[in-house]
Amino acid sequence: MGAPEAYSPWKLQEGYELDTGVSEAGSKIFKELNLTQDQAQKLVDFYSEHAIKSSKEIMDAWTATRKEWREGIVNDPQLGKLVGSNGNFGPDSPLVVTFNRAMDGLQNPKLVSDFKDAMELTGAGDNPAFVKVLYALASKVTEGTTYAKGEPSKTANARPTAGAALYPNLPAA
Repeated sequence: MGAPEAYSPWKLQEGYELDTGVSEAGSKIFKELNLTQDQAQKLVDFYSEHAIKSSKEIMDAWTATRKEWREGIVNDPQLGKLVGSNGNFGPDSPLVVTFNRAMDGLQNPKLVSDFKDAMELTGAGDNPAFVKVLYALASKVTEGTTYAKGEPSKTANARPTAGAALYPNLPAA
């Protein structure tokens, strides 16, 4: 019997496709080995089954890593204190507010959008070390928050503002 003149399209699991290059290269090898359609299909089945299994294992490991990182942020002694009123890192979280203020300062919405997309795609936004560095940098380039009149400043021992340094005797508004 042996190899056919041309192999019929491979039967694959639903949702799975063979890359054209892989299919062509595999067909060449199958032809060299003089495999019948059924024999070649068995190898395609074996390959796709293990490719799908490997992909799933990789995705499961990546998902677990990102979950562990997010838990690391919440449990971090410094970052864990920066949750919002609902106990999450939502829009009112000091961490998110500081980050967004720094990103707004770039005055380039496309760049900010691309950066956020990259953080989501790569998972960098879940990595505690990355978040710590980004928060530290954002804190350095953003202004502090305002306080209600009469409320003591949380930065009382900090360096004076430029205005206060130039006019130290001028009463505060």
